[in-house]
Amino acid sequence: MPDLGYDLVALETFSGQLSAVKRGLEESHSAIDAYDSDYGHGGVRDAMHDFEKHWRDGRGHVEHTAESLASMVTEAVKAYTKVDEDLARQLTAGTQTQGQR
Repeated sequence: MPDLGYDLVALETFSGQLSAVKRGLEESHSAIDAYDSDYGHGGVRDAMHDFEKHWRDGRGHVEHTAESLASMVTEAVKAYTKVDEDLARQLTAGTQTQGQR
């Protein structure tokens, strides 16, 4: 039977990256607005805002998915940490019990 192995640091990093993706997507609207004066032609500005408006639905789905995955990964890290702590406690208690015999 294979041993259970997991990289908690990698999982925590992944959760942070997912949260960063979500934040980046949330901030994309204001980024498009920030360049309004740089587009030059009003048609370009309007096209960018039109793109952003139509992209919003897909972006919202990606934001929700990233948030959900980040939450699941965070909960997995907590669960794995608890399993490790419980196992260590049980091993310590078992070792102490055998030492008293």
